[in-house]
Amino acid sequence: MQNSPHTSPRRALPALVVAALMACLLSWAGGSPAQAAPGDGSVSDPDIAYVGRWDTSSGTAAVPNWTGAYLQTGFTGTTVKVRARNAVNFYASVDGGPDVFHAGVRGTVDLTPRPLSPGTHTLRLTYRSGDTVFQGLVLDPGARTVAAGPPAGLVEFVGDSITAGALTDRLALDSYAWKTGERLGMRHTQIARSGYCLVAQSGCTGLSGQFFRTASTGGTNWDFSRYRADAVVINLGTNDIGHGVSGAAFQAAYTTFLRDVRAKYPTAHLFAVQTLKKRYVGETRAAVGARNSAGDARVHFVDTTGWLTDGADYEDGNGHPNEAGHTRFAERLAPVVRARLGSGAAVKAAAPGQPGDPNIKFVGRWDTTSSSTAYTPYWAGAYYRAGFTGRTVKLKQRGTIDLWARIDNGPVTFYDDVKGTVNLTPAPLSPGNHTLQVNYQVVAGSYKGDAVFQGLVLDSGATTFAPPAPAKLVEFVGDSITVGTTTSQNARTAYGWLIGERLGVEHTQIAQGGACLVAAADGCVGLERQFTKLDPNAATPDWNFSRYRADAVVINLGTNDVGHGVSAAQFQSAYSSLLRKVRAAYPQAWIFALETFRGRFVPQTEAAVRAAVAGGDARVSFVDTTGWLGSGDLSDSVHPNDRGHRVIADRLAPVIAARIGA
Repeated sequence: MQNSPHTSPRRALPALVVAALMACLLSWAGGSPAQAAPGDGSVSDPDIAYVGRWDTSSGTAAVPNWTGAYLQTGFTGTTVKVRARNAVNFYASVDGGPDVFHAGVRGTVDLTPRPLSPGTHTLRLTYRSGDTVFQGLVLDPGARTVAAGPPAGLVEFVGDSITAGALTDRLALDSYAWKTGERLGMRHTQIARSGYCLVAQSGCTGLSGQFFRTASTGGTNWDFSRYRADAVVINLGTNDIGHGVSGAAFQAAYTTFLRDVRAKYPTAHLFAVQTLKKRYVGETRAAVGARNSAGDARVHFVDTTGWLTDGADYEDGNGHPNEAGHTRFAERLAPVVRARLGSGAAVKAAAPGQPGDPNIKFVGRWDTTSSSTAYTPYWAGAYYRAGFTGRTVKLKQRGTIDLWARIDNGPVTFYDDVKGTVNLTPAPLSPGNHTLQVNYQVVAGSYKGDAVFQGLVLDSGATTFAPPAPAKLVEFVGDSITVGTTTSQNARTAYGWLIGERLGVEHTQIAQGGACLVAAADGCVGLERQFTKLDPNAATPDWNFSRYRADAVVINLGTNDVGHGVSAAQFQSAYSSLLRKVRAAYPQAWIFALETFRGRFVPQTEAAVRAAVAGGDARVSFVDTTGWLGSGDLSDSVHPNDRGHRVIADRLAPVIAARIGA
């Protein structure tokens, strides 16, 4: 047996010191950092997923490159904070909720000033501007991160200011690229920057070369092994024409670019999008044709003709889409991408009962695009319907909320201040097919419930199915009376809901307590302006009226304007404007202008209706409500009680039915 050489302690100590010094020097020189322990929230925590082109090489700071890059993770505990080196602007979404904007923050930034319920949560963080450096998360003692399990598929968008979302309020988050990725349920990246061209020219960076770099500036090559795209959407050519790029040069560069992208993503579908300004259309088509002729069948031209309307869908005439324009773009583009990816792609349809399940019908103005895991209703009376199999159904609720649920057209059950997994069937149903309708308490005034749909929990092996869908829809526009304020079940016992159920039609209540027709300087929300918005209390985004079409619109406004200094002339002008907006949104709908139950601004309402009819709109009617309500029909001097709303429904439903045939 060979003996090990003897080493004295005196000789071993210098060797240890040298080794330690060498380790420090390597660290200072940028050597590989030690692997973080899973769950510690540090930059190199493997439970944090970085989507997009991030520089994580330092191990202590992660820097996003290009626009629209984000990180996501799960975490346990009740709070989460993020470390910011210097002043930065970013968006944070917890548990699939809204992307909350944090402006000019630095240091340790609390993302949960209101602690969450104990359990496992999710976080998505997206940087906007400033010192965009992620330095890790701070969790509760004993808490840890958890791999969030992001979608397996990824779609990469390549473009200029349009793809970057320029001129919109939230930039990348409002862009068609972000919205398309969310709609598809895929991870998404935006390799885009304002002013960029396809072909490099003096004063214009060419993405035919810069696409292959880590950042939008500089020459460091991107490591394409970091992720693989299943689809690449290219929207380039808008800026080249202003930099003297000839058609021949553009076509040659596009053909080469498609070839080079294919080399990086051998199996991806490549989509060459016709620019919205229709520049280099023939050359783009020819480049796609050249690649197809070379044997690449996964390259496709996308004709965008007619997708957006000049003016209405743009911030600046016909250059940069507004938020509604980006939404429309995404609604047209997502099916094109999905159709090519097909069943063999990584994209999967939403699981039964989850947001995105096509068997769940969301009625009213719901935000179904900001998050693929949480849908938010706005305005009063929004609801959803679904069919389901099995014997039980539960509802996943992020935070505390009041809600009403109805199963199989049975009695309506009220759930007060519930959250978590809410059991809607404490007594199991008989086996078979069932239906569910749910609506949330209106989040307005002092009520701050968390009205967010996060999915249904069904029996093992159960599924959803599309419930019978009414063919028509009636929209009710108004104030607290249309909301159903002071009634026993708010929106559910308001005349709008009652009429919709009585006529067997879908129904929406675009109404808010205290609302006026005319936006007042003292803060009264004006529905002449807000009618076209998703959120009654926000100037953006615009509502996408292609989501549903109303067959009738009932307007009941004017009760509050008189208390906010609105003149008769202002009211009449605003009413005429609202009638025009409603007509533009719903070209075939019958519009009913109700006399307010307190008889306010009646001549002006009638005059606005006469003006619309004189202008050629024969489907507008004034509804005289004189004598409809008595003193026993009111809960105070203004608001109808339950009986009063039933009286209104008795009188108004036949008027509507006579026009729409319901």
